[in-house]
Formats: sequence, structure tokens, C-alpha cells
Amino acid sequence: MRKYSWEPIVLTVKNPDRTYCSVGYETGPSGIRVEYSRSIANVYKFFGKANGLVHRIANLFGAKLHRNYFLELFCIPDVFWGWIPLTAFRAKKLAEKYDVDAIYVSCSPWSSAIIGVLVRKCTDIPLIIDFRDPYGLEIPWIKDVAPTIRIRKIVDKWLINKILDNTDLFVVTTEETRDLYCEQYPQVRDKICTIHNGFDTEFIPTELQPIKFSKFTIIYTGEFYFYALKSEAFFEAISLLKTRKSIDEDNFQFLFYGDGRHQIKQLARKYDIEDLVNANGRIPYTDVLEALRKSHLQLLRIVKPMISTKLFEGIPMNVPFLATIPQGEVEKIIKTYSPSSYLVTEDSAPKIADAILDAISKYNNNEIKPNRVSEFLERFSREKLTLKLKAEIEKVLNRKKE
Repeated sequence: MRKYSWEPIVLTVKNPDRTYCSVGYETGPSGIRVEYSRSIANVYKFFGKANGLVHRIANLFGAKLHRNYFLELFCIPDVFWGWIPLTAFRAKKLAEKYDVDAIYVSCSPWSSAIIGVLVRKCTDIPLIIDFRDPYGLEIPWIKDVAPTIRIRKIVDKWLINKILDNTDLFVVTTEETRDLYCEQYPQVRDKICTIHNGFDTEFIPTELQPIKFSKFTIIYTGEFYFYALKSEAFFEAISLLKTRKSIDEDNFQFLFYGDGRHQIKQLARKYDIEDLVNANGRIPYTDVLEALRKSHLQLLRIVKPMISTKLFEGIPMNVPFLATIPQGEVEKIIKTYSPSSYLVTEDSAPKIADAILDAISKYNNNEIKPNRVSEFLERFSREKLTLKLKAEIEKVLNRKKE
């Protein structure tokens, strides 16, 4: 944005909740003004302990609690509500001091959206809300992780309507998400747009494709979405191939980096493939991309209607996908830009196993086709997407002037 005539002022948290959040140590972009405000309460750890105490008491009477009702009752809209009071005040002061033209809020946390609405009401400055994940949508998988208490559902529904009513531009990250919001919240039809996550071209390697791992490697990085995707077909497929002696520890590995490594190791034990699974914690982003480039396939799982950022990394790194995904938007993108990828749109271990064997064969015979990287970046580079966002914001500002 700064490159194209805007001057961003970033307001972020001074004391992040390290119990709940994974906090990095990187500095902000050079030349960008970064301001801080404090959260008056980081409540996740406290309510976690309170829930543990109630859970132990319930166990004495033979009862079991399956949810943390403290979070559902007292953390509205989320555990970051302690950031609202001081930050709303700080944001208003910054808006007035620097005569800002627009307020841009990225969610989650949903508490930030409330801050944006409060500042808009105080200043009448146009508000842009960007939802990286859906909030307030009726989606089957969300019911498994969403609040169950009726009053909380009512409050959440009221909040999302108020947020959307006071938003001048509503940004989502997929076309499928856009369609759902238009269907369930008709008031956003004229102010919603899709800006995909995309890829930052500064991470495009300048050197030739590195030598691949000596073992045929399928890589997965980041969140495995255990909370929404229950399928274990991928691990079952590896087990099938091992049983058939099509792969072994000398010629195959599943390489994982992320916070869910313990669950991955449990699944490896369950399917007797511990010798084929290499599960690790987080590593720096540049190291992730290097490991991805050296891999043969990237496993892709998605939780509709979102699109995993792994899609936008795999194509520029010129690695085909083993995409165990439902039909839809992601499927179309992969078909367009990654001709040697494998799309398995049903929960079938045998079909996943067949895809892995076919990929091994094609790599051995040098039959893997390169991804259409240049075409992809013309549409999905973050600079191109930022220009699209800039144009949408300027439309809002022009309407405001009229």
C-alpha cells in the first residue's frame, strides 16, 4: 500500500496472550509506522484453569464437560475482548491525529471488528473489515466448534449483523465465502469483495530448482485442521502402500512441520507407519519454502469455504499437489495452474494410494509438468491483490465524497 501512495499506520497489541497465541519475533516492515496498545485482560489461561477446576469437580459426580462454558459465556466475541477498551480509544486518537482516510481491520480476532465499528461511529471514517476466516456463517463443520449455549448464539448473530451494517467495504478471501455471506446476509451484497491470500513474490527463488530429497517426499506444513477434517484416509493410504511393499523407509517419507506434530505421530502409530512419518514443530518460513521446493508432492487439505495459504505457496514453488479436497473453487485453481497435481475429491484411501504411486512413477520417468507460475502470479501475487484492494477502497472513498 505504501508503494502505491498510501501511508499505513499499524495498531497492534503490546502484550499478546502468549498462552493462546503463537507469537513470532519478526520486526515490522521497514518504514511502516507501528503503534501499540495494551490488552487490559488476557483471559484464556484464567478461564482454562477455571474450566479445569469445574471439570474435576464434575468428574467426582460422574459427569463430563465436553466444552469450556466459561469461554462461551464470558468471551464475547472471543478471548481478546480485553483489547477493545484501550485500543478503541487509541485508534480514535490516531485517526484524528493523522487525519486518516480509512480504517482497515483484519479479523480474527473478532474483537478487532468491534474496535473498528466503535471508531467509525466516533469519527465517520469509512471502515473496511477483512475476514480471513468466516464468522457468523451457518456452515456444517462450524457447528462442531461453535458455541452451543443459545444466548451466545443470539449475541453472536446480533454482533455480526451490527458489524456488517457498519462496514463500508467487506473483504473476504474466497469466492465461496463471498457467496455464503451474500446468501445469509443480503445487506452485504453491494459492499463485499474477494481478495485472495496470494503469494509474496519476494520469496520466489532466483536459483534453479534444488535437488529433491533422496526419498520421495510428501510435505505438509502448518495447521492440519483436526478440528474440522476427521478423515484419516491419507494415513490409511500410506499404510496400504507399506503393506503392499510399494514404499518403505528407504524410499519414502511424509514430512510434517507444524503445531499438530503430536497428533500426526499418534496417527502414524495407529497405522503402523512411524518409520515413514517425519513430524516436526514449526520452523522459519523461508526454511518451510525451501523444504517445500525439495519435496515431490505437497499434501493439501482445505476447510471449505476457506482456502489454505498452502495453495498459494505450492504453485510458485513449482511443486504439484496431492489435494484431498472437495470439489469447488480450489479444485478449479489447481486444474488451471498445476497440471501434474492429483485431485482426490472423495474420502478414499485406495485412490490416494494410486495417486502417490502414479506420482512416484512420473517422477522416475521425468514426466512431471511444471506449474504455470507466471500465469498464477499475474492473478495471485500479493502486489496484484493489493492493487485490487486499493481500487476497492478508493471506490468507497469516492462514494463517501459524493
